Amino acid sequence: MADRLLQPLFRLSILVFLAGGVVIVIGQALGIALGDAQWVANVQSDVQPPTCIAASICGILSFVLSYERPKGSPDNATGDRLPKQAATATRPE
Repeated sequence: MADRLLQPLFRLSILVFLAGGVVIVIGQALGIALGDAQWVANVQSDVQPPTCIAASICGILSFVLSYERPKGSPDNATGDRLPKQAATATRPE
């Protein structure tokens, strides 16, 4: 059930931090091309905080989503999938 809420938030956070990264790179490239150091500094100081926040949220959500139980997994006591029986190799004689 949490998956229904967290998946869209995770996708949104990915889009926001990737878009912020693109804006930072293009903005700083324009500042370098124009030779305006203040432009480069302003782009970083204005766009970096929300981009880093979105990246942090994305990282936390990906960590939480990694603990979601895969669909179709057995409901045993530990919640783990049962290991398969190892095949034994025959000895050459």
